[in-house]
Amino acid sequence: MAGLSDRWRLERKGTGDGESGERGVIFDLDGVLIDSEPLHLQAFQEVLAARGRRLTEQEYYARFIVYSDREVLEQLLPAGEALETTLVAKERRYLELLEAGVPIFPDGMALLSRTDGWRVGLATGSLRREVERVLRSLRLRERFGVVVTRDDCRKGKPDPEPFLLAAEALDLLPRRCIVIEDTPGGVRAAKAAGMACVAVTHSCPRERLGEADLVVDDLATVHLAAVLAEGRVP
Repeated sequence: MAGLSDRWRLERKGTGDGESGERGVIFDLDGVLIDSEPLHLQAFQEVLAARGRRLTEQEYYARFIVYSDREVLEQLLPAGEALETTLVAKERRYLELLEAGVPIFPDGMALLSRTDGWRVGLATGSLRREVERVLRSLRLRERFGVVVTRDDCRKGKPDPEPFLLAAEALDLLPRRCIVIEDTPGGVRAAKAAGMACVAVTHSCPRERLGEADLVVDDLATVHLAAVLAEGRVP
């Protein structure tokens, strides 16, 4: 796609130059606001087992956590082996697991609740149908000026495209944005986009997140204005 679909595009009300003094924060979803990575892993394990494949927890978190469903399965299934069928099955199973309730990270939600006065976006590698289900369930859609999903991007994280699309839709220059992430690939995408990045240790140990401007165990302790004021983004 060339950019965000009209359905998800923010109505732009800024000055158009990105230098109005406005500032933005762009959240990842899985592993930052919701504790969904174990559900993704379970869904992957079940559909792969049906194909005689195995995916361990260690392997998932070490190698695949940043990638979209398609990118994960392209690496784990031999070329052309029922990829589309397995993709559908994985999404269906993940949505079934969500029916029991969407598990949240209270610290991520606490930080989101303190974003009044900021332009707020969401940039995630999940599919739009999954994101819609989560945001509707948690009644969070109105918190975000823009939502960028994997469906909106030619390339997903660790490519910077998702964050650059979000900044464009928020009418902000990248250097006026802070990204909240939980994976090394997400951090790399944020830094490649020219944005400040806060990484939380929900999914990966601190030593794997060292490229971020700030690494925390608890997002509720983060002061966004101080992170942006540090000016450590090249």
